[in-house]
Amino acid sequence: MQMQARSRMYWSVLVFITTLLLPCVSSAQGKFTVNGRMKVEGSDLDGARAVVMKDGVRERTITVNLNKFSLDLDLNANYIISFEKEGYVSKKLSFNTHAPLEAVPNGFTPFDFAVSLFKQYDDINIVVFNQPVGMIRFDNRAGDFDYDTDYTRSIQTQLQEVLDKVAKREKDEAANAKEREQRAAAEAKEKAKAEAEAAKLAEARAKAAAEAAKQEEARLKAEAAAAKEAEDRAIAEAKQRDQAEAQRLENERKAQQTKAQQVAEKPKVEAPAPVEKPAPKVVPKADPLPKPEPRPVAQRSAPDPMKSLVVEGGDTRREIRPVIVEEAPRSALATVNKRDETRPNQEVDEPEVVREEQLLVEANSVTTVVRLTLAEKVDEYRRVVHKWGGNYYFKNGEACTQEVYQREARSTDAIAGAVARGKMD
Repeated sequence: MQMQARSRMYWSVLVFITTLLLPCVSSAQGKFTVNGRMKVEGSDLDGARAVVMKDGVRERTITVNLNKFSLDLDLNANYIISFEKEGYVSKKLSFNTHAPLEAVPNGFTPFDFAVSLFKQYDDINIVVFNQPVGMIRFDNRAGDFDYDTDYTRSIQTQLQEVLDKVAKREKDEAANAKEREQRAAAEAKEKAKAEAEAAKLAEARAKAAAEAAKQEEARLKAEAAAAKEAEDRAIAEAKQRDQAEAQRLENERKAQQTKAQQVAEKPKVEAPAPVEKPAPKVVPKADPLPKPEPRPVAQRSAPDPMKSLVVEGGDTRREIRPVIVEEAPRSALATVNKRDETRPNQEVDEPEVVREEQLLVEANSVTTVVRLTLAEKVDEYRRVVHKWGGNYYFKNGEACTQEVYQREARSTDAIAGAVARGKMD
């Protein structure tokens, strides 16, 4: 009986002790949940991280879902969570999870917080951010975890001073950025305007060039049509001349045939018998007249032109000897009045003939163009040689003969008296 009583007492004490120890075990195994949000001013969360330190030892590093994350912190420990990104000021939060044992069974309200990182500037002192910007610990008055207001007030002035400088710098940068943006927009607008004007000018130039090309094409077509018309006209005229010449030759041939036929058809007439001519009489030659002996000069008298001299023993014909009288030259009859007279030199401007020659080689013909310019008068001569053998000549667009072309355009005098200018454009 005593043994059973002792056994019951032992189990009763064990149950009581276990009941007393339950709060301690729950406190050792309890958690404190924190819900955090991270933000980077003027940027995104790429490259950002949250480093969790427990009692001075790195426990984990969070790199994803930093815009909204949750952590279960062990009780009775000291946590430092550092929020970092390259080029931005790092911020730290301190979590002291020590809590009274009697508060553990009731649990704790999840703690929500948000951390914003701003850009780091070399000329702004950020030593104050080497320490946590906030400290969370158990508040006995509230019976839960909350910010340590005394700690916050101790660093609030330094934090605010840095934040004011950063805000001013960000404002200046925003203003500069806006100014740069406006300037870039103005430059882009001016560039677009200049490009539009350049495009418009290029379009106008292209249009003018197309119009000029169109006019040049029309001119070339007109010249080609005129040349074709002149060539056709020359060919027609040459053909007419050839036909007329062929007709003339044919007519001559027919006339000769008709004449030959008439001669052949005419009756033949017998030639008369030859008549014997009498022999010519032989007349003896008369003796030559004796030459008169010259008389002395003193006895010579002026001959009488009207007197006929009869030579004795000669024929009955009279001989008239010419009387030679020396006559003074007619120029001697004029009175010569010699005077020294100075005549002014008069310069006479004789118009010169300008000669230009050009050779045009085409698919089926070769054209020689000769242009003679005298004052305001211009004469143009063309010689067109076709590959099929035809030669045609033109003067001022009208057909002419080869003789006219050779005499006026190709003669030695025409070339020697002209001033050559070389080939025509």
